[in-house]
Amino acid sequence: MTHRDVANEERITKMPTSDEKLAALLKDLYELTEYLHGRGEKTLALSKKFAEHAQQDPANREFDTRQATMLDYQHTLWHDIGNLVEKLIKKHEQ
Repeated sequence: MTHRDVANEERITKMPTSDEKLAALLKDLYELTEYLHGRGEKTLALSKKFAEHAQQDPANREFDTRQATMLDYQHTLWHDIGNLVEKLIKKHEQ
């Protein structure tokens, strides 16, 4: 048996099973969900800061209001995407 044959045999015996691949994928999806919802919360906090600043500074009110609106929209999108990933997880955990 050559060195290459041994390497190929080791690679074949170390390949993950379908269940192991699915478990790893689900783990990654859980981490992605946490990240997406975290981004949503950070974006919401920033949106609130812009909204507060819009009330305090009349010179920049229009800009701050637009920023708050845009960030609030992004907050919703982050959570919507996170919810879709959660649906995928539930579908494949069964």
